[in-house]
Amino acid sequence: MWKILRHPADAALAGSVRFYCNHKLRGMGEMTEFAIDTKNKSVRLRLELVGEAEPIEVQVTRYALKQKGPETRLVVEDATASREWMAVALREFVIGKSFVVPSQAGTLLKLLA
Repeated sequence: MWKILRHPADAALAGSVRFYCNHKLRGMGEMTEFAIDTKNKSVRLRLELVGEAEPIEVQVTRYALKQKGPETRLVVEDATASREWMAVALREFVIGKSFVVPSQAGTLLKLLA
């Protein structure tokens, strides 16, 4: 288990993220680990996906939260993955892109930021 949790609220956020992602990943796999360090703006996660012999590890080494009107947006600034195909997908579809954070999560993230 990664020792990234620095703030008790990080653990609560991590549990919520895992629950949400596992609901979305149903049938494709499972997120078995998720750790966030809101102070250093980094994330580590482990995915066990159907068809993959080994877990995939993803590390977001830098992210930013941006307020745009009433919306909170997440921008992944840098990330790596243990599988080349996942690293390519991150570069193509995630790094540098802006994603709307659901309003319920946005409120919690603002408290942690």
